[in-house]
Amino acid sequence: MRDIPQNITIVGSGTQGSMLAFRSAVFGRKVCIFDLSEESARKALDKIKVWLDEWVSEGKITSNFAAAAYAGITTASDLKEALKDADIVIENVPEILKLKQKVWADIDFAAPEKTLLTTNSSSLKASDIGMFVKRKDKTFNVNFMTPTKDDLVEVMWNSNTAEATKDAAIAFLKAQKNVPIVTAMEIKGFSLNRVWRAIKKECLKLWANGYISPEDFDRAWILEWGTPYGPFGLMDKVGLDIVKQIEMTYFDESQDPNDIPPAALDEMIAKGWLGEKTGKGFYEYPDPSYKNPAWLKG
Repeated sequence: MRDIPQNITIVGSGTQGSMLAFRSAVFGRKVCIFDLSEESARKALDKIKVWLDEWVSEGKITSNFAAAAYAGITTASDLKEALKDADIVIENVPEILKLKQKVWADIDFAAPEKTLLTTNSSSLKASDIGMFVKRKDKTFNVNFMTPTKDDLVEVMWNSNTAEATKDAAIAFLKAQKNVPIVTAMEIKGFSLNRVWRAIKKECLKLWANGYISPEDFDRAWILEWGTPYGPFGLMDKVGLDIVKQIEMTYFDESQDPNDIPPAALDEMIAKGWLGEKTGKGFYEYPDPSYKNPAWLKG
């Protein structure tokens, strides 16, 4: 079995990239965040500092530990520099196949031979993204949810993934207290996420066709399953632009018009109503109505 990966490079410093960097750093990994935009990387560091302070205030870690974790994070705008010590790279760029393929090819060329390569993609398969890379035996998929809050991560192997890669990947995830849920054979969307996608697709159609409001559906969902928010609230957290990108990857593969998300979603995106990150989506933020106990009672 390979040693547990210690040096982690996160490619892309957006919402998920920031959370992934935090997760690895807070569990003792050395992290390099790569982004062509130095401003984006700086914003990621600012968010990580806030999350570390929250963990200190919650008693999960000490202030000295938080300081050490923060000190273990570097940023780079030069890819070769970002990859020079990488044991594993987690790519986290938008859900656009050609973009991811280009990024993976660049990583494959610049990274050390030892480096494992994965994507935090909920819908695109590593075998498709890695079509042009040589280290196919070192590739696999991961799908983190909210790494600052929960431990769940879906993992998916492809037909090229070596047993040593599988061992190292699971060891890495367990070392940072994730709970890996393994999809043993490659399928678009993993396992849990495929079921979520079916729910998301149907919810969007019910709303867009006027059958039910997002609030009423989420209220029913929360009452029935005891979750903190419903499917529409979760889509707001993901980002409605990302929801659209993910849905279009299913259409790109199937060419079934039924897989195209409704025009009503496009209208929200055009208005800049992207969810939590813009202050408005299906709900208004930072105080969405589903956080109000009275709202649940109608």
